[in-house]
Amino acid sequence: MSRKDKDIFKQVVKKLCEVNNISPRKPAFETIDNIVVISVKNHLKDGVDLDCFHILNLIYQIITPLGMKFNQQLYLYPNSKRVARITVTFKKEDYDALNMRLGHGNVNS
Repeated sequence: MSRKDKDIFKQVVKKLCEVNNISPRKPAFETIDNIVVISVKNHLKDGVDLDCFHILNLIYQIITPLGMKFNQQLYLYPNSKRVARITVTFKKEDYDALNMRLGHGNVNS
């Protein structure tokens, strides 16, 4: 079984997006060095599109009760107040622990 098959959190987030009529391609997952980055691109020129907030809310509803450590970063376009994207990052070992807990059904803190 490959790492991709074991990425239960990614599968859950993308499935929740589908259920909520949001493109499952909107949240982008990538691993950079020892950090897992979930990036949600903003498509509005003024403000932040509601899909961004909805995806972030879905992510937080899963990870917050589990007490998982994460960081959130807001990226703006240069020389403006326009939001380019929002990212949620995890240390790889925390992300792997999240997937193990979800895979084993161990969602209690």
